[in-house]
Amino acid sequence: MTKTIPNYLRIHRGIERQAPTTSEPPQNLITSFWNTYSEATGWRIDSRASRKNDMLELLPAVTSETTIGREDESTPVVGRIAATRLANAASKLTEQALRTQECLRQREAELASSAAMIGVEYDGKVSADQIEQSLADAMEACKCDAAALYMLDEDTRYLKTRSVVGLPNERLENPPRELRGSRGDLEAMVQDVVTIDNMTAGSIDTWNSPEPFAAGICVAIKVDDIPIGTLWLFRETITEFSGAESAVARLVATNLSLLLRQSSQADIFEGTQPNQSVQEIAQWQYESLPVGSALAEGWRVDGMLESPESWATGWHHWDVLPDGSIMLAIAEASDPTAKGAMHAAIARAALAAHSGYRHTPAQLIQRVSDTLWQTNTGEQLVSLIYAHLDPETGEGVVASAGTISALISSRYGYRPLVSNHSEPLNTSMDSNAANHDFNLLQGETLLAYSKGFSAAGADQMTLGGHIRTAMQLEDRSPLAMLRRKLTKLPLTRERGALTLLRI
Repeated sequence: MTKTIPNYLRIHRGIERQAPTTSEPPQNLITSFWNTYSEATGWRIDSRASRKNDMLELLPAVTSETTIGREDESTPVVGRIAATRLANAASKLTEQALRTQECLRQREAELASSAAMIGVEYDGKVSADQIEQSLADAMEACKCDAAALYMLDEDTRYLKTRSVVGLPNERLENPPRELRGSRGDLEAMVQDVVTIDNMTAGSIDTWNSPEPFAAGICVAIKVDDIPIGTLWLFRETITEFSGAESAVARLVATNLSLLLRQSSQADIFEGTQPNQSVQEIAQWQYESLPVGSALAEGWRVDGMLESPESWATGWHHWDVLPDGSIMLAIAEASDPTAKGAMHAAIARAALAAHSGYRHTPAQLIQRVSDTLWQTNTGEQLVSLIYAHLDPETGEGVVASAGTISALISSRYGYRPLVSNHSEPLNTSMDSNAANHDFNLLQGETLLAYSKGFSAAGADQMTLGGHIRTAMQLEDRSPLAMLRRKLTKLPLTRERGALTLLRI
């Protein structure tokens, strides 16, 4: 049974008011020290000079504080020899502090990993850089300003900061915070994800955010459905988070749990049976698919998705862009398991994030490919067709990657729209998708479809013929007619399709 998350738990929207002015993050302590050194001595480190005999090179540093009441404003307060000795001693302390900080950073990553090793021997392979890269990817995908990973202690009473991005590394030195009273973390552990559009609504900070930001997403880190920590994504401004951003945060949290555990036995997406998290994401995929409608005057669009499993590894999408053009997209992950559903969801979220900008179809496909490449935890291969066209003229541009096919059919016949010669997304860092011009005339239908049709015995000739018949009958729902014609085909593999009819 799929769990439904009540809206009042998932999203909190406070009274709209002006976003608070966020203070600048604390200055790095080392940088602050050297600034104070310059102000106190009247000297600064010459960064262009190399050390000679372990001695630093100094230059005069004239500031308002070192020159108040002095007749010669260029004269330092402390002599060069004394300032150099002090600088060298401070430099050694600085280097030691940096080494300690780096050791702390790596140790926190190891401790985060050990918390995820439930019943599995920990091998210590995960690095701080790997965790921080995951946090950075989540920040970029969700358009946030900072991210932090907090892990529970053995008694599940406290949450300790284990990794940060967009925040000072000194946060790793903070004492653990109590789980009790941390509403955001608690609700995320129960509901998997909480999106907080305004953490400053009201006079009391009811969410008890670990950082003073205006909005945020908190998602639980789980192993075998047991909460072991939380991932926080922060924004500096009050924002209404989208369903796609919430889904991406959950995907990143899942990837983090897999990364922390570093064990094939822990990969919850290898098998054919999805866990609760996958089921909920699959439900979101199905519920958020658009339904057939009159997209613009003289244009009708429709889509279908059939799967033998409780999840889907494909999706379709369409919209009217800000410039008035129509966009269409259909995608499918290569992996037919529940893991493929996660790959498809990542691609869909990336498309939603980039489609609002002015891109050619090939450029947008590259943007989606970049997101898959950055969040890669395996063979995340996804096929995608993306097109946009002018509803006034019917002139359009299309680009494709992978195995999804497309054709244009009229009452007189059909013609292929794209050839299947490009590689799926994430095959390599750079996509080889190319733009192709086309023209959809009045009385013609564009059909894009996945490999599931050919696997069931419906080839291009069969599909093109059925759409042609629909055009001859002036049927304004050609996809519905196609589905009726293919009802006897066995559903052994997922199949998806979309049609765009110019009336």
